[in-house]
Amino acid sequence: MIKISDLSFYYSDSAEPALSDVSLKIKPGEFVLVAGSSGSGKSSLCRCLNGLIPHFYGGRIKGEVVVCEKNVFETPTKVLAEYVGVVFQDPENQLLMSEVEREIAFGLENLCYPPNIINKRVEEALDSVGISHIRHRHPTELSGGEKQKTAIASSLVLNPQVLVLDEPTSELDPKSAEDVINVLERLNCDLGLTIVLVEHRLDRVVHHVDRIIALDKGRVILDGHPKKILADPRFKSLGVGLPPIVSLANTIRNRGFRLDAIPLTVREGRRMFSGFFQESRRIELTDKIDRGEIKVDFRDVSYTYPNDAVALRKVSLGFYAGEFVAVMGRNASGKTSLIKHINGLLKPTGGCVLVSGRDTRKADVSKLAEMVGYVFQNPNVHLFADTVEEEVRYILENRNVSEEVICSKTDSVLGLFGLTDKKDSYPRSLSGGERQRVALASVIVAEPDILVLDEPTRGMDYASKSFLMDFLNNYRRSGKVIVLVSHDIESVAGYVDRVVLLSEGKVVADGPRRDVFSNALLFSPQINRLVQGYKHYNVQDNILTALEAEQVIFSEKE
Repeated sequence: MIKISDLSFYYSDSAEPALSDVSLKIKPGEFVLVAGSSGSGKSSLCRCLNGLIPHFYGGRIKGEVVVCEKNVFETPTKVLAEYVGVVFQDPENQLLMSEVEREIAFGLENLCYPPNIINKRVEEALDSVGISHIRHRHPTELSGGEKQKTAIASSLVLNPQVLVLDEPTSELDPKSAEDVINVLERLNCDLGLTIVLVEHRLDRVVHHVDRIIALDKGRVILDGHPKKILADPRFKSLGVGLPPIVSLANTIRNRGFRLDAIPLTVREGRRMFSGFFQESRRIELTDKIDRGEIKVDFRDVSYTYPNDAVALRKVSLGFYAGEFVAVMGRNASGKTSLIKHINGLLKPTGGCVLVSGRDTRKADVSKLAEMVGYVFQNPNVHLFADTVEEEVRYILENRNVSEEVICSKTDSVLGLFGLTDKKDSYPRSLSGGERQRVALASVIVAEPDILVLDEPTRGMDYASKSFLMDFLNNYRRSGKVIVLVSHDIESVAGYVDRVVLLSEGKVVADGPRRDVFSNALLFSPQINRLVQGYKHYNVQDNILTALEAEQVIFSEKE
């Protein structure tokens, strides 16, 4: 199905290879996960499978790529499109039409399929990802997750033999992500569709795939069955990050205890770990929130968009100095609408929002921007300069800061986010994770008192996420406010003080992370779901991370 031989590729503006001597074979019907840190070559490999490299992205290339018996370098992309469907990391790059239904039909119409086939396939694609209810909506009106589902449906409608997906669940809530992965598994099992999937959140997908291919600096480092790869110390050293349940299993093994295999699911883990938790004693794990003065005050805030879509319904919330808060909820629950009120991008249609005592309805957005730093869901919204360094300097240059201070702060932030060697690069040519880091750096360089981040870990590898969360945790200690919108439950569970859960524009839960996560079904960390099955052992049910589970297990033994 897919054969790659001695493939190397250099982008036109790079002296280092994006891919180096890659040789792979993927059989028909395989479900393959491509893993690696940001910039390891995952997206570049995907682009080679449908001809975007070399037909669209310029550079130097050697080797051979054959997909569905067609030489990719010699076959036009319009021909390859009938065999290889691709869902990009940024769904906005794929959305062109004025209506979701028309967007999905677009590819078939361009290939001159008859109307009866188009109508049938569009219905199947809408149902397969559960978006029939938004079929007549304009793509610009959709949430990030709805855009992602629309892009997936647009690829599925062509009935490709190979489906390549670059982080398809990065903007999806846990239930939506599970639905999409289940759809992919069904297509793989029932129709024999070959699937190549790039994903950083391994806990969502490792139990579905047949094989993991791990990349590092453009090279294939590991290739094999998930249980074999996840148990290999070299995989962890790539900075990819293990699912919490796998991390716990590896720790138990490293301490000299025997496990028959590495568990990939909570069910497998519960069976394997039962003896360890049965022998453990109860340790009280509690969260304490120390609140400073209120910095952001939502008072009965409602908001209705011009198209009459209700986003918020009488929301009353306070965000306090020194607080690290996560705002979570299903796609289209009102999370982004909520946080856009903090910097005045949206003004309440009912109630009011006070930022440091200032009513946002009467405040100028530019004045609010001096207090509120906002990192958008899509990093491309931030990127307009010719180089990374210019991007980071921009906000300081517009605040009458001296050149000496600008240079000092810019260099410091570039180093902090590992971007020093990219400072002369064009921001939009970077990988998704690298672009996300540039967007963060361009906001954080101004040291705002209130920092609002919309899905900042999207596209980031484990090492980058850990660094960011550590940074934010330290940043708030100086009295700053951190408001984080995220679907990344594992990252949130390990760091934040408080979780606000939204549904249909209303606050349905608000409290310390353990109180909100402990008995949840969907918005619950993997280890917490594991431990809930041991209540008859008198094990507490509010363990959220693998590190805490290790503490409970080994406290008695040591």
